[in-house]
Amino acid sequence: MPDLDGALVASRAPTPRQATADGVNTEAHRDGHFWHVDVPGVTDAVPLLRRWVHLLLADDAELTEAFELIVSEYGTNALWHSASGAPGGRIRVELCINRRQTRLTVLDDGPIPARTDEDTDPAEHGRGLILADAYADETGQYDCVDGHAAWALINR
Repeated sequence: MPDLDGALVASRAPTPRQATADGVNTEAHRDGHFWHVDVPGVTDAVPLLRRWVHLLLADDAELTEAFELIVSEYGTNALWHSASGAPGGRIRVELCINRRQTRLTVLDDGPIPARTDEDTDPAEHGRGLILADAYADETGQYDCVDGHAAWALINR
């Protein structure tokens, strides 16, 4: 496992890169909590993101299961299909929890040319997004100034 010491940044405060459904930079929901974490764009970051989600949502097993799957799929997609998977790439995950809903957003570093891995079977990819859509009440994607965002929302 690569040394992630000092590479993990977590905060409860909104930041300039905080995502919203329409791409507008706003404060976190006023009646809830907002957390974010920035990790390096390496394969070992995905299990770390799953554990981070598990820690924050530990009080609700069903919600935890759903968002662990979703962060795993969105994080893996960021590694495979964006500049986040290139050397020096980063992935940011945001989690906003309030009385009405929980929302997870994964921001990547933006597009790269298509992968040309010969060992990749296209039939083995794409199912995770279908599962994320099934678990979440709403999902979406949008481009932002410094990358791309995919989000999922579950109502309480």
